[in-house]
Amino acid sequence: MSSDAQISVGPSIITRDYNAPRELVFEAWTKVEHLVNWMFPQQGFVCEYLHADIVSGGSSLHKMIAPNGHEMWLLTRYELVNGPEELVFRQYMSNEAGDILPNPQMPDWPKEMRTTVKLSDVDGKTQLQLIWQPVNPTAAEAATFDASRPQHENGWGSGLDQLTRYLGSL
Repeated sequence: MSSDAQISVGPSIITRDYNAPRELVFEAWTKVEHLVNWMFPQQGFVCEYLHADIVSGGSSLHKMIAPNGHEMWLLTRYELVNGPEELVFRQYMSNEAGDILPNPQMPDWPKEMRTTVKLSDVDGKTQLQLIWQPVNPTAAEAATFDASRPQHENGWGSGLDQLTRYLGSL
């Protein structure tokens, strides 16, 4: 198999329960005034949106600023915004113009990631299921994604912990 052949790789799935109404959890994923308060990997980061059209077929461009000043830009394209049940988007590393770029820290990281967020009411709480998967990865990208699975809970999990804190502050 050549190194740039497209292969299939299974998703990472993370589940969380929130003590907040499903509508509010959905808004936390789809309204900039909420996203800037939690959509970053850990406390101390700042999140700024250059633009956001969070509707099916829309897109957003935002940056996360680390405490040391390092900026990471992300372009997001929304496939499905079906509140308050489901959100599906593709995300890409980018620059401030929205041009898609390879990950500077991990050159073999998948260039396109698809995230599905499913929300349901379970035992008086909102259950969130996050399904994260590379789109058409090369063999090298699939291998990098698979090798990083133990850290997925740290990355997305940390962001979801930020969401727990944020929802608790409302």
